[in-house]
Amino acid sequence: MTMKPDNLFSDLAIGRLARDHPLSYIDIGLRGGFQEDLSPLAFAVNAFGFEPDPQERARLDAAPAGPWMSSRILPHAIGATSGRQKLFVPTDPQSASLLEHNPEIGEKFRKPQFFEIEEIIDVDTVTLAEAARSTGIGSVDYIKIDIEGAEMGVFEASPRVMDRVLAVKTEVSFLPVRHDQPLAHDVEAYFKERHFDLMDVIQPAHWRRQGYQVHPYMSREKPPYSRGQLIQADHLYFRDPQSLGNDIGALTKLALISMAFGYFDNALMIFEQPELCSQLRRTYGVSPLELVHPASRKYGRKMFLNAAYRQFRGLVPFLRYFKHY
Repeated sequence: MTMKPDNLFSDLAIGRLARDHPLSYIDIGLRGGFQEDLSPLAFAVNAFGFEPDPQERARLDAAPAGPWMSSRILPHAIGATSGRQKLFVPTDPQSASLLEHNPEIGEKFRKPQFFEIEEIIDVDTVTLAEAARSTGIGSVDYIKIDIEGAEMGVFEASPRVMDRVLAVKTEVSFLPVRHDQPLAHDVEAYFKERHFDLMDVIQPAHWRRQGYQVHPYMSREKPPYSRGQLIQADHLYFRDPQSLGNDIGALTKLALISMAFGYFDNALMIFEQPELCSQLRRTYGVSPLELVHPASRKYGRKMFLNAAYRQFRGLVPFLRYFKHY
């Protein structure tokens, strides 16, 4: 098992800065639990998860407490409107969506379990702004959202919340898997207009018509080998620091989020801005590099060991499919 980076920065100089500037993390589509994105700073993170499925919420409530400074799991479905909406649940319930599924894509790739609807459920939804008000969340620093194609509706319905958000990880689609679904280029245009930079494309998912084994593996399918078409991925967006002006608090939080994700160059460039640099020296007695360097080294070691472990584990599927070559 890979080593989790929980509270990795707790005993470093950056830990004191983080405790003075706690972060709020909103997870929309919590199935499976909170992700590890901000876990190096978990001791300074208030985590809020939204999960409308009672059974999944009960399972999450019964699970051991995570590393967060605080965490709450809330029974809301977040959507583009506050009110009653239909949730379309296919054979594979993890593909349930507030948008209707596009069966043409399912037929093209022979993946009916993601598109054939088993039931339609009426659910109560609230906008992100309404959920934040009713639960007292306050400002939102980081959002992770995965609600199967309905993400843009959430963003557009709560512009004041989004105007203050510093980082977002959102699922995007490259094909119209659901009707009236904004595609990756639409999401990119939305965030570009609001002064966000695309930092990374994470966990791209590729589909082929026969089975699921894509490059570099072969299988018993006919044909046995094929590259898969890019279907979806997560886009990670960070706000452009220049758009924050001299807001020292927001710049500090953006640098902290950058470090939690491993973007130490980005964090250093933010900390080197004159007013923030001066405050670091006055309040914490450190330069930007003295703040970033130890955390970068500690994080880098952890990532190297995890990468080595994944390389070792990666031999298993190679050996498993070797017989097909």
